[in-house]
Amino acid sequence: MVQQIYNEGQRYIIPTSDWGFKRLFGSEINKGLLIGLLNRIIDDRVIEDLEYLDRDVFVPVGGVRRMSFDVYCRCADGSRVIVEMQNYAKTSFVERALVYTSASILENYSYTKGREYRVEKTYLIAITGENIFPTVNHAPVRLAMCDMDAEKTTVLNDKILHIFIELPKFADSLEELEESSSFLSKFAVAMKTMSSFGERPKEMDDAMLVQMFDAADLHGFKAKDKHSYKKSVMNEFEYEETLKEYRQEGLEEGREEGRAKGLAEGRKEGLRQVAANCKKLGVPPDIIAEATGLSLEEIEAL
Repeated sequence: MVQQIYNEGQRYIIPTSDWGFKRLFGSEINKGLLIGLLNRIIDDRVIEDLEYLDRDVFVPVGGVRRMSFDVYCRCADGSRVIVEMQNYAKTSFVERALVYTSASILENYSYTKGREYRVEKTYLIAITGENIFPTVNHAPVRLAMCDMDAEKTTVLNDKILHIFIELPKFADSLEELEESSSFLSKFAVAMKTMSSFGERPKEMDDAMLVQMFDAADLHGFKAKDKHSYKKSVMNEFEYEETLKEYRQEGLEEGREEGRAKGLAEGRKEGLRQVAANCKKLGVPPDIIAEATGLSLEEIEAL
């Protein structure tokens, strides 16, 4: 997991934090930055403009459920883009990504009297602090969900594209970058280490990265924004520490239970205790599921 520590003297925000990521890529003042990033990642169209949409999407399937995206927008051509920063992403996030894009389609498809459906293409860009495709060496990983002809030579329908940018698969520091390093390699280093720099490194000379550093510079923030950022990061740090504490307590309880019930059942009981404690803290069920491996049904029953 990518982890950067907040300190009072830092110049740049932590871009992998919830507040920092949404500030850089989910705010109107930095719309040009998001457009620049998407055009470096999405290669089947050029995004000239976009509109930020409400991040909360309600889907009336199996009872109304709320999906909350980090960044959700509509491009000028009608396509939708979801951008997620997932520090704790596990392999199950691949399925959750499909649910996210499906929710977008359900909310936005159009239906005419002639019984014709119109569905705009939906992209999901996931930037993850962990490897969710450990057997795949390259990055990014692109999962295109499409219909093809019988000979598999022609794409007949292509409405969903998932692009996973796993930060651990890229360089960890400036020293590891090479002169020929790709934009994504430099971007990954910036995401991992930006808050540790006192000024923008010369290696970050790409126009989009220059814009990213400028947008992340706390010297240009208003006092209320600085306060909001600090409060958010400290709350996030406390949440991470609390989650670690509860996980440890749960595993210890699991070991105790394991002596009586068997190791597997005892560990499961410990994870249930972790989940129950997280629910008391108000942690979203999908995050609890990612952290414990329990199903949403098991979590809801606690």
